[in-house]
Amino acid sequence: MMKRGRFLLCAALAAGMSLAAFAAAAETSFEMGRRDASPLGVLLQPAFQPHDDAGSGGRGSPRSAFDIRGGGVEPGDSATLPATIPTTDGLGAPFAIQPRAPAAVPDRAPAPGAGSPGDALPGNALPFQMVPGQALATAAPPPVAVEASRVPDRFIIPIPSMRLEGESVSRAWVMYFTPQELRRPATLLVGYTNSIFVMPERSRLRVTINGQFVTEIPIASPQGATQIAAEIPAAVLRPGGNLIRLDMQAVHRTDCSIQSTYELWTTFDNRLTGIAFEGGPVSPPTTIDNLPAIGVDDRGTTNIRFIHNGPLEPEHSNYILRAAQAIALRGQFPNPLISVVSPRPGAAPPGTLNVIVGTSENLRSTMDVPPALSSGQPLVRFVNDSRIGGAALVLGGETSRDVEAAIDRLTAGMDYSDDETLTISTRFAPDAPFFNGARSVRFSDLGVTTQEFSGRRLRVRFPIALPADFYGAADGQARILLDAAYASSVRPGSQLSVYVNDSLASTYMLTGRSGGLLNHQVIKIPMTHFRAGLNRIWLEVVLDVEADQTCGPGATLARQKRFVLFDSSEFVMDNFARIGTTPNLAAFFGRGYPYFHQAQPVAVVIRHDAATVATAATIMARLALSREGIAPVDTAPNPASLASRPVLFVGDINQIPSDVLREVGVAEAGRIKWLSGPNGDSPARNSAPESGGGGSPGNADRPPTSFAATDDNARIRSTSGNDDIYGRWRDQVAGHGAIQRFEKWVMDNFSIALGASMGDGANEPFDPPPQTSVLVAQSVLSKGNAVWTVFTGRTSESLLAAIDTFTMPEYWLKGYGQAVAYNASSGKLDLREPTSTRFIVTEPLGPSNLRLIAANWLSLNIVSYALVLILCCIAFAFATNLLIRYPRDRSGKGG
Repeated sequence: MMKRGRFLLCAALAAGMSLAAFAAAAETSFEMGRRDASPLGVLLQPAFQPHDDAGSGGRGSPRSAFDIRGGGVEPGDSATLPATIPTTDGLGAPFAIQPRAPAAVPDRAPAPGAGSPGDALPGNALPFQMVPGQALATAAPPPVAVEASRVPDRFIIPIPSMRLEGESVSRAWVMYFTPQELRRPATLLVGYTNSIFVMPERSRLRVTINGQFVTEIPIASPQGATQIAAEIPAAVLRPGGNLIRLDMQAVHRTDCSIQSTYELWTTFDNRLTGIAFEGGPVSPPTTIDNLPAIGVDDRGTTNIRFIHNGPLEPEHSNYILRAAQAIALRGQFPNPLISVVSPRPGAAPPGTLNVIVGTSENLRSTMDVPPALSSGQPLVRFVNDSRIGGAALVLGGETSRDVEAAIDRLTAGMDYSDDETLTISTRFAPDAPFFNGARSVRFSDLGVTTQEFSGRRLRVRFPIALPADFYGAADGQARILLDAAYASSVRPGSQLSVYVNDSLASTYMLTGRSGGLLNHQVIKIPMTHFRAGLNRIWLEVVLDVEADQTCGPGATLARQKRFVLFDSSEFVMDNFARIGTTPNLAAFFGRGYPYFHQAQPVAVVIRHDAATVATAATIMARLALSREGIAPVDTAPNPASLASRPVLFVGDINQIPSDVLREVGVAEAGRIKWLSGPNGDSPARNSAPESGGGGSPGNADRPPTSFAATDDNARIRSTSGNDDIYGRWRDQVAGHGAIQRFEKWVMDNFSIALGASMGDGANEPFDPPPQTSVLVAQSVLSKGNAVWTVFTGRTSESLLAAIDTFTMPEYWLKGYGQAVAYNASSGKLDLREPTSTRFIVTEPLGPSNLRLIAANWLSLNIVSYALVLILCCIAFAFATNLLIRYPRDRSGKGG
């Protein structure tokens, strides 16, 4: 018994010592309760191995997963990984995933969100360097998380909701600042929320201004908005335009699939993102040259308030519509919104400009101390007035001619005759190249840089612009001459897709089994989805790699380069037909056609109340930005002249006469149904749409996420909307006839409709849905060549509230066809294609242009093309038969 007891005692002591040793080991490698410990310990050790300052440990280590420099590691770029990956208290990952800190590193972790260029990522490479070999500034102090959110003095996001999606994505735009603002130290504030699937330890957000580094932070705010503050180094901001660029690199926590890349996103809070100046807000601009520095509000809009006292007369409305165009064009505001208010509007919030326009009588009724006016001396000046509550831009004169001259001075010296580019940089930089015909543009000029990529889905975006008389959608062709390469690990079946205006246009398969080098590889793009005005093009590369199928521990941290896109690639467009067509809302929205292409003033038929005039002014301001020019207006046109000139009707549905609705193809019976149906209007003007909603303008900047033929928010109706019901009954009742079977076969195989779907139904008027907030319809008069366009809504107030969102480019540029119905509450567009069009000659009809016009028309009218071809064949056979049967010259018989 004593031997047995001695044996049990020894066994117990041995077991206790083993447990103690195991506990010590567990404390070393799996301290999940501490921030400097990793539950994955040894597995994550190679990916997060710190290096010394001398960079001796960097040679054998892999480079960053999204190093887009295109070259080797530059001297001085060595990076030291912080012992503790910075996270935001209460907003980061559920538990820290990082290796245990070395003994030489201080115990205190950096401030949440802190980081610097040298603290970015392991592997002696910073995550973002868009220009190969470009030196990166390192003088910026580290950012810090703001405990109590600060309100920026200047908001900087130019759209209602900005969202970056994917593994590697960027966005750039231009903001303007005054010299007075730059005299004070400035702080950059960034408020953001990210997907919970984003790995904060390896995901980074970098901000640069004018190419200079400002801050880089880990993306670690999945549970709510976090605001980060970073001092902007001196001399980074400059008077005038400043290029702001956001670059995001995101890594998924656990998933290696291509589908998981759609779960990586970062959304920015407009109210928490901007610039704060030491000492508080700086006085707004007081010179015309600094007008673009008015900036935007927390919805990305610029509010232009016209202050007027008393009832509006046609002359006042004329001033407002003309001045709205000039101010929007001079300020290059991304989203100008016009309102007409009474005196004493209160202090102007950020992104707001007060304007007073009129003769001396108007100024005296609006201001406490109006400026002195002299005959023949137009006044264009910022004036402080107690009744206004601050500074206001005054456009005045003794006579109406002087007022018009003052408005013209706003755009004096501005040359918009350059057809090389379309100015859009205040929303998306760089500006869009303008294609008037055949042209080739390098990716480097489109803002697409050389990028080496080690992820699963790479997306790049660039815009182009087309003229108003573009007529090549059915026959024209564009090409991408692609310079790229892909690694041997990329399996056949990987693909490169090209999207145009949210629609899939072309696909190129990567078929090489041992990698491939693409040297000006031609990718043909049919121009079916191109439209007049601004066009958005997405290039998406989807890489299928065998290692992603197994997705072992740490596989999402793979850093082997899989694909490289070179900025020497080119976008090429062939020559296309040039002739105007109507109705054509794409040309109207994109280039103001035909209203801004006429010598006579635009006839604007409106009721002269504040809401309707503000709506018309907002529309004209957006058209001026699209056309890059100003159109004279006539708000009191002679009724007898309306049948021979382009006319714009703006007002609620009860203000639009029945004969006007009939001329533009809108059902009169729909007026009653529209007014009695459920309200689809937005609840209030300036109410920001929800981020992430299906109809949110903020989502319109997202690339397409499916191979949908059309935008999810746009529904196309060719006639009155009864085609589906009619087709179903036709198939049931007469589907067994030989003619019907043949028509169905031709339609299914060639997408050719041999006849009208419902007899004369194609000419039925458009019946807008009951929830419509804004209805736009265009047509050519049945008796004459005048083009009429109607903007209408339920009431003047609801139309004004909805036009704010509809005129944002995210919706404005999606409209085309003969009619568009916009639902503000859902963001949906109902589109109707025209049943017939008329041509308007805009370019000389030379042989080349005539050939292109004929080719495009025959491609659109395939049945007519077939009939012409058959007739030509018959004529050829008949002529051949005559030549064969014609007797020989009888004079030669006798010889």
